[in-house]
Amino acid sequence: MTVAATGADRPVYDLLPVIHRIRDNERGLPLRALLDAVETELVRLRTDVDGLYDDWFVETCAEWVLPYLGDLLGVQGLRPVPGASGLRALVANTIRYRRRKGTPGVIEQVARDVTGWPARVVECYSLLSATQHLDHVRPGLAGTADLRDADGLALTGTPFGSTARTSEVRHIDDGRGRYGLPNIGVHLWRLAAYPVEGVDARRTGSGWTFDPAGRDLPLFHRALTEPDDLTHLAEEMDVPAPLRRRALIRELLPPQHLVFLAEPDSALRIRLDGVPVPATRLVCRDLSGWDAPDDGTGTAPPRVAVDPLLGRIVPSPALAPHRVQVDYVYGYPGDVGAGPHDRRATLAAALNLTDPAPAIDWTVRVARDKSPVPGRTVTSIADALRLWNTRTDLAPGQVGVIAVADSATYHEDLEVVIPAGDRLVLVAAAWPAADPQVPPPSMDLLPPSARGLRPHLIGNIKVTGAGGAGCGLVLDGLSVEGDLTVLPGDLGDLVLADGTLTAGRVTATGNQHLAVDVRRSVLPGLSLQGVPSVSLAESLLFDQAATLDAADARADVQGCTLLGQTVTRILTAGNTLFCSPVTARDVQTGCVRFSYLAPGSRTPRRYHCLPADPAAADGVAPRFTSVRPTDPGFGQLAPGCPPEITRGADDEGEMGAYHFLQQSLRLANLTSQLGAYLRFGLEAGVFFAT
Repeated sequence: MTVAATGADRPVYDLLPVIHRIRDNERGLPLRALLDAVETELVRLRTDVDGLYDDWFVETCAEWVLPYLGDLLGVQGLRPVPGASGLRALVANTIRYRRRKGTPGVIEQVARDVTGWPARVVECYSLLSATQHLDHVRPGLAGTADLRDADGLALTGTPFGSTARTSEVRHIDDGRGRYGLPNIGVHLWRLAAYPVEGVDARRTGSGWTFDPAGRDLPLFHRALTEPDDLTHLAEEMDVPAPLRRRALIRELLPPQHLVFLAEPDSALRIRLDGVPVPATRLVCRDLSGWDAPDDGTGTAPPRVAVDPLLGRIVPSPALAPHRVQVDYVYGYPGDVGAGPHDRRATLAAALNLTDPAPAIDWTVRVARDKSPVPGRTVTSIADALRLWNTRTDLAPGQVGVIAVADSATYHEDLEVVIPAGDRLVLVAAAWPAADPQVPPPSMDLLPPSARGLRPHLIGNIKVTGAGGAGCGLVLDGLSVEGDLTVLPGDLGDLVLADGTLTAGRVTATGNQHLAVDVRRSVLPGLSLQGVPSVSLAESLLFDQAATLDAADARADVQGCTLLGQTVTRILTAGNTLFCSPVTARDVQTGCVRFSYLAPGSRTPRRYHCLPADPAAADGVAPRFTSVRPTDPGFGQLAPGCPPEITRGADDEGEMGAYHFLQQSLRLANLTSQLGAYLRFGLEAGVFFAT
């Protein structure tokens, strides 16, 4: 890449006498143009030299340098993994860790560093049933189950259980045994916790659901930051785990001692008609029957019942709120679909920015609870689209942005019209309202604000294009409960990035130039008739009947999980799980690489695909934690999934939508390091808590 010298970085030209620069300016700057070539090389050399200096130190070196620095310390077997930034910490603290080799705190810290997942180490011998000597009583030793301790019994079988076990003699390193004298259990939490704020709860029957789509959704709690102390072992509040009923009941009993609901990182907050509900008025119970809380008699204020297991809310009948807003935390395997995660990189790729980035010609902010500003801030997406459709300057080639700047729910059907040559971006982003006094910003300034929001739309979206190439719509960060339909016309491209369709499908008919691009999204499926091109990347399609119906399209599917049937004209795929039969009409064109294909599939040539023999069923098939979209482990490969699937991608990672997480490489890194931190005679086993 060529680095051009700028006006603030021309050291050679600035050293010339002033008289020469004046005369050069009078002649049209030919001397400066000549020296620009010299200074461009100077800037590049200086950048390289600065980079070499930074690579001397583990704190500032490039990612690819870390394994080489680790090799100098004898830290071998590490492979860079995106998102596991702890590799840098492992190399930097190797000497510190080795001084405490064999202790559970160090093993736990190493597991966190090399995998990027929260971890807890359990010394299994401490849970063995043993007879104590009365002269040397150990109060912390595990005991028999206390039937009066309901909360403690709920933790039995988890990494935080304290119930005594009988000894096992099977080895723990192959996952068969667990409770034995030489055994160390390393428990990992693969699910991440995603906090969302300002969400409109959904009215359902006699109560409300935390999920704006009205689904039962288990709540999680945030993982607290652990102290930088190698003697500290993770506790339940230090890991992103489901919020348990018993834990919340214990916390809300008087006198309250808040842990999971403690501010500023409370696991949930509830506002009734804008008024916050304090923890003293919350009660936790099983709301599977939508039973209202019994406020009893006297002057006690009415209460609000919550169920963290089902994600339900039932206020007292005396409250009768019209609107319920919530802050809560949900669990998910990775940054796929609509969510508050950082979407900067995905949005930048979806916008397909050029250099220099195009300017934004028109922008409107949508915020349901903000005061409207004519032409700049509106309270509904439909109002923003009306402003887009009634623009006075209809010169072709305009770029418009509708930024939804909150996580509220919008009940409306949308009609989107894209004129010839125009491009509209409908994105969840905290983008400021347009200011007529400020020059229009460039498009590359939009992605940095695309995080922290998850707006939900209840309604259908209909798109009409009239311009062919260059006429496009980008939807990013939206959760939609309805159909996304491209009506007959001439739309050039439709991009769906970091989006979720909880119900409905993406359909398109009669757009001969349309290119559909789906990136890191979750949706039931696509039905495309007469569409020439469709590409899917790192996405989950969960319709069990037909996930991709594009008989006329050339399909490019990379790193996806498709649960239903797939029909295309030409198929090119890689690192993908096709869990139902695939039919490609043209088997002479295209290729399927490093993918799983369900028996009965008709595809073009295959390269390193499973099953190895298409004519024989060899028993290798993907296994998932869950295939229900409402479950936290939706689309995640289960621990018992065959290694041919979990390490069958082209880079030895897992196949499917979460290939980018590189979970198999994380585990390989952990396995390569555990032996160096275990004392002689100990064995370690790795278990997935989520």
